[in-house]
Amino acid sequence: MTVLAIICICLAAYLWFPLPRQILIDRESGTKTIEPEFQIDELEQKAASSSEILRTLEVIRLCISSGMTISDALEYAKNHSPLSAAQELDRGLNQFRIGYPLTRGLEQIAIENPLWISISDTMIASLNSGSPIANQLADVEFILQSAIDTEKLKRIKSVAVKSVLPLGLCFLPAFILLAVIPLIAGLISGII
Repeated sequence: MTVLAIICICLAAYLWFPLPRQILIDRESGTKTIEPEFQIDELEQKAASSSEILRTLEVIRLCISSGMTISDALEYAKNHSPLSAAQELDRGLNQFRIGYPLTRGLEQIAIENPLWISISDTMIASLNSGSPIANQLADVEFILQSAIDTEKLKRIKSVAVKSVLPLGLCFLPAFILLAVIPLIAGLISGII
């Protein structure tokens, strides 16, 4: 039983903590180099997460509420947003800078990352109709925050289920040894 508990603890520690980076030693020169944690491909860019988009949307909404135009608000948000969201905004604004309509850049942002769809649709509708957008962006921000909170609650609930597995692995062998085997032995000795 103790051995099983130690194995479970070791397995949990192995899965929870990452392995350290490897130190490579060149045998000829004797120099040590540390292996990088991960390779960064410049062409491959990470899509912005919901929380990064939410932070960017908050900046955009505050800029538009203060009187900025949509293009100026996007430019300001690009400079004050997390890196992945700023890169996505920059790709959309690049189309606007070279002469295409801003709606095309917003559509491109939504195509590249579907999490931007509600935001870009709201901005495109405002650009086409000229209607005020601050209240609509506040509603989109509330919906996005609700979706993030719902996802967090799902993850929290799944942790409760997953945490029972090591506990079950520790108690199941003891239950079998102390309850099931004596019961079966008593039934077998009663039959014979």
